[in-house]
Amino acid sequence: MADPVAVVRDGAEQDGTTTTEPRQSDVADAGAGEPVAESDRATDGPVTGTDRPVTATDGPATGTDGPATGTDGPVTGADEPSADAETPAPGDQPASPGKAAPAPRDRRTPRRWLTNSGTIALLTWLVAMPIAYYIPAWADPDPFAVGASVAPIAGAFALIIVLFAVATRWSGELVVGVAAGLAAAWPVLMLRTALAGTPFGFGGLVGDMGRMSASITRYTTTVTSSDTLIPSLPSEYPPFFAWLVGRVAVLLDEPAWTLLGSAQVLFMSASVLAAFLMWRRHVNPWVALAISAVSLMAWSDPRKAFEVITLALFVPWALEVFARPVRKRMHWLWAGLIGGFIVMTYQAWIVYAAAGMIVLGVVTLRREKRRAAYLGRIGLIIAVAFAVSAWYVVPFVWLTLTRGGESISDLFLTASVNDGLFPFLEPTPMGVLQLIGLVGLVWFWRSTWWAQPLLLLILGTYAYRFVSMLRFVATGHTGFMHYTVRLYGVLFAIAGVLVLVHVAPIVLHRLRVTPPRLAGAALLAVVLAWVGANFTLNWMPETENRYAVAAHSEPLPDGRYTRWAPKDTEVRRDWFPVEAVEAAVEQVTGPDPQRPTLAVDDRIFSYLPWPGYLDNDRTAGSTLSRWDQRFAEVKRIADVTDPAEFAAESRSTAFGPIDIFVLRTDEGQWSWLRGVSFSPDQFAPEHFTVVEGLPNNVVVAIRK
Repeated sequence: MADPVAVVRDGAEQDGTTTTEPRQSDVADAGAGEPVAESDRATDGPVTGTDRPVTATDGPATGTDGPATGTDGPVTGADEPSADAETPAPGDQPASPGKAAPAPRDRRTPRRWLTNSGTIALLTWLVAMPIAYYIPAWADPDPFAVGASVAPIAGAFALIIVLFAVATRWSGELVVGVAAGLAAAWPVLMLRTALAGTPFGFGGLVGDMGRMSASITRYTTTVTSSDTLIPSLPSEYPPFFAWLVGRVAVLLDEPAWTLLGSAQVLFMSASVLAAFLMWRRHVNPWVALAISAVSLMAWSDPRKAFEVITLALFVPWALEVFARPVRKRMHWLWAGLIGGFIVMTYQAWIVYAAAGMIVLGVVTLRREKRRAAYLGRIGLIIAVAFAVSAWYVVPFVWLTLTRGGESISDLFLTASVNDGLFPFLEPTPMGVLQLIGLVGLVWFWRSTWWAQPLLLLILGTYAYRFVSMLRFVATGHTGFMHYTVRLYGVLFAIAGVLVLVHVAPIVLHRLRVTPPRLAGAALLAVVLAWVGANFTLNWMPETENRYAVAAHSEPLPDGRYTRWAPKDTEVRRDWFPVEAVEAAVEQVTGPDPQRPTLAVDDRIFSYLPWPGYLDNDRTAGSTLSRWDQRFAEVKRIADVTDPAEFAAESRSTAFGPIDIFVLRTDEGQWSWLRGVSFSPDQFAPEHFTVVEGLPNNVVVAIRK
């Protein structure tokens, strides 16, 4: 087995400290690893050794068909060059004193690109993911049955055992790529098992997922940024996830709401792959696999898979853009495209960590020898990111500046507003790992390239939370500060992995202990098994996860319940007769009416792409919709008793007409929400067509 210290390559503060080995250039992952300009490289010097000069005999074996450290299984070096790492070209790195200049770079060939772990992981995922997707449909399991969780856990264990057996003999790029691809495909199997028998996604059509379904349905009618209910306004919430699912629904000619669950599953799976592809640029691929798995355990929410994938991308992306990684930086074009994707899919991570990124950028700038090139690269990345997300950002910002608005979404209060302040103090395996990460970041602040950037991102995120706490005390606005734990919790967990990988070889070397031959592979297998088992138990209906249960508790549009709906009727959600409402309205307006609607139940917008007048939930209203003023208009016209005057006032409110009223009968009144009711006498037959007797006491009034 190779000397434990020989697999450590992360001592590069890159500030002119003593060096013992030339820094390696990066491995380009699938689709994102083009060579970059010299201005994009760190040029201060080679990597710092940890204890002593690192000799050529200490490094990993270079054979493509054998393990990176003989037959010891996965390599454990946090910054160990991958098997396909390139030799720096002359001039890329200055030679260390007393050493010969680096050898000329071998230009990569298509075969070399096709055999790196990133490409193999992507190809493996593309093959395995559809299989994992359709296995639950074929098996048709009852996700509420006792033991329903056994199948996905057993599937995870079987994959781990097979990969462990293979890794004991080979652990090169091929094996780690296959392992990462299968690890990314496995969540599809697990999550599809949880959703077996229901067309709804996690969360059903309740709360955020009801609004997401409505947004997806809206994008079946438009390709431009649009508010969920008010088509004349652009979206405030990042729209790309909803836009993509809505356009796919059009392409497949499927009801948009039926695709949300599948989109959640696929985005969750892709987040594991994305984390691996990004981290393998800077650490050994086996370590990248561990980081992608642990990140999933630190925080993940299948309901909001678009948040999970952007977080998986954001952390390594921020290091690529603002820090000075040991290996070469990502090309500015790819970094800009990823940045644009984050902005238009879920940009909150950038907002939370903004202060940390600014400080990190300043610190890095002071160490750069070619500062203009560094600033120019960041400028190009920002320009590309802006170009990619401009269709969303520009309309919203422009209307906010020219018309103003009313920001109320962060007035929503939750009991968890103070949760997660110090996740590293929780007595759980994850809490211990996060505590190790915190201690290690402080300890290795100056001796590794990743400690300072990660800690600055954490401190910046804590700063945002602290400022938001002060703002909440003064104004009642939360700034969604309770979501920050998702970011710094994952940052602590990633740091924990990097610290352990960095420290373990050093400690073993100083203790003169040679670990068992398969120790690294066994440890990684345990981590993957732990993540697989806990993730399954956290998100199966069998274990009463409320969002998984909600996917089966939602009635179908025709009033039937899904195949495995809970037997307890109190758990089942009441039916909203959307098909009856649609039929009643279209008898008057014709098919696909585009008339503003005030509805007692927002689920109508999840199923039908009708424009709405007002969200039922105040904090769901966008800044531009002016929810409070619209609500005041609804209350005003509800007080108008004369039928003719009511018809005129409801046609010409301050925000346009309300042409369709979907209300609920209640003791002689037709009720909306929040104490607002209408009288049947207000809807005179010369102005409105009224359809009564619909299921669940629903009544519809349609303007003639």
